[in-house]
Amino acid sequence: MFRPEDNKCYSLPPYFGGWDFDPELQSCYGDTIALVFSYTTDGNRLSDYVPEGFELIKPALNVSYQQCRQVDWMAGSGYNLINVSVPVRFIGERDRIEGDLVLVMWENRTTPILMGRDLGVPKIFADVENLHILGQTYRTCASYEGNTFLRMEMTATQPLDDQQVKALPSDQNTLGWRYVQKVGGPGAELSQTVLFPMRCEFDSAWIGRGTLQWTELTPEQHPRQYPIIKALADLPMIEMASVMVGKGRQFLFDGKARVLK
Repeated sequence: MFRPEDNKCYSLPPYFGGWDFDPELQSCYGDTIALVFSYTTDGNRLSDYVPEGFELIKPALNVSYQQCRQVDWMAGSGYNLINVSVPVRFIGERDRIEGDLVLVMWENRTTPILMGRDLGVPKIFADVENLHILGQTYRTCASYEGNTFLRMEMTATQPLDDQQVKALPSDQNTLGWRYVQKVGGPGAELSQTVLFPMRCEFDSAWIGRGTLQWTELTPEQHPRQYPIIKALADLPMIEMASVMVGKGRQFLFDGKARVLK
């Protein structure tokens, strides 16, 4: 009879074995291109999507695209993602920390979705295009069964010099909410705030002008996700900051992730 061992880590389905916990475990994304948008929006409306225990640092919505390649834990394979987050401060009984709370993350591969959802990152599926690069123009989009709901485009106009690239923020506190619903009834079986430390190392970067366009979908076009897309599309774009594209690598410190209290 299968019995999970107390000193092992497991993911679903657990019956086929687990692995030893390594506090020094980290994941390397050896080739990453990031396209980063940030715009000021209505803080009161944005706060409707920020759970208790957090406070907004500023009324900004961050939308970043990443084309991840040479991912070591995927045996060198890769995937694309779009991360929508807000800058927050977590205020708990024990912990007080600033970071980016992930509201939703779209990915185009099953494996990273399942791995992240187990640990509290709200990952869901979308067809996230590879980055189309033509001259100094970068563009991509996300869709579901042929229905595009997000377009991102940037025209790079100014490369950052070596000193500016080195000065880019590297260490990041990514925050997630590990919410598991009860079976057969309302409410949560598990509700935890989780910290995922990571670091970005850029070799080169450019800033420029960008456009980001949300398109609402109907319930028939996207039965499960249309409320998410509508909520984000309804937030006003008051002021768009300079858009950045960066190339380099990323490290996820899996062994340093922890529950905040």
